[in-house]
Amino acid sequence: MTAPLALPRTRPMDWARDERVRRALLEAVTVGLVSALAIYIAARAQAAGGVDLGFMQDRAGFGVGDQFLTQASGRDSRWMAYLAGLVNTLRVSVFGIALSLGIGLVVGIARLSSNWLAAKLAFGYVEFVRNMPLPVFVVFCYTAVVLRLPRIEDSAGFFGLAYFSNRSVAFPWLEFGDGAALWGAILGVGILAAWVTHRILRTREETTGRPSYPVRTALGIVAVAGVGGFLLAGSPAALDTPEVGRFQYQGGVQLSPEFFGLLLALALFNAAFVAEIVRGAIASVPRGEREAAAALGLSGWQQLRLVVLPQALRVMLPPLATQAQNLAKMSSIAIVVAFPDLMNVGGTIINNSGEAIPVFILMTVTYFVLNLAIALLFIGPQWRFSWTRGRRA
Repeated sequence: MTAPLALPRTRPMDWARDERVRRALLEAVTVGLVSALAIYIAARAQAAGGVDLGFMQDRAGFGVGDQFLTQASGRDSRWMAYLAGLVNTLRVSVFGIALSLGIGLVVGIARLSSNWLAAKLAFGYVEFVRNMPLPVFVVFCYTAVVLRLPRIEDSAGFFGLAYFSNRSVAFPWLEFGDGAALWGAILGVGILAAWVTHRILRTREETTGRPSYPVRTALGIVAVAGVGGFLLAGSPAALDTPEVGRFQYQGGVQLSPEFFGLLLALALFNAAFVAEIVRGAIASVPRGEREAAAALGLSGWQQLRLVVLPQALRVMLPPLATQAQNLAKMSSIAIVVAFPDLMNVGGTIINNSGEAIPVFILMTVTYFVLNLAIALLFIGPQWRFSWTRGRRA
């Protein structure tokens, strides 16, 4: 006669060992602390006279001189000046993140290269930049690089398309005419069709194991939609190339030296940290994965693109999100080169209005929303990788 099965005993503290319970408790404590801090700040602001943003509708009294949707005159309201500073911050953050990710990826891969010269140059760049204070590096890039460019009459050209001088940097730009809306609609439909086709072909490739070339097919659909829509709409866009004038460039899009210097400094500075993130993520991939790929006859580039980087991307995404948020916050260093970013414009509003607490609260909320948006952009790929990994398991 067999003995009856013994039921597992439940210990009083088993709930404390449950990862889900610990995670829920940690999130609850974090939300409670943040809420308490927010209530405290609101109470202090109310005690100091309340948070009334009515003064933001008054005349600014100062101009925000830049370009690309960031111009505001002294006759505009403070809200318009604040919006111009916010757009400037967004410009620096978006382009800075894109450039730093691209440069950091190349430098990080070069750190692990078998080429001795490439590895040592990448190592020297990373160590030099990471051990330099950011304000010093920004001033160095602005004064020793941007301001040392030739004068506008002696502009350095790039095949007649772009020009560089200490007055500004000019690039070609598209001028849209009649039919641009139709072209944009056709291109949007093409992008949607490319996305759907990519998903279908990717699923079939994972199911059958046969190559379906989803990326090539999707890019082909986008190219056909772009070129076909352009011709169907009657060529609604033309390339506006800049020309060298006496005191400034004519045509194209122009970047002020302050913006160009700040963007260059932030991109190069954060690229050094991104390179270390990429190097560490690639090094975390087991060596057997590359050896197995080599045994299948894959080249070094194919091993990196198809085997190593997809696995390393799961490791590098969280620190890359943090570094992108750091770049957005580092953009407040723009005051050292007199670039009118959000922090600079906000400080000017405080000086001519005397309302320090409301403006600081407004800037805090703005930077919080900006960093939250950046985090959500990086969390999306993490969810996709986690879902794909769980489905394959």
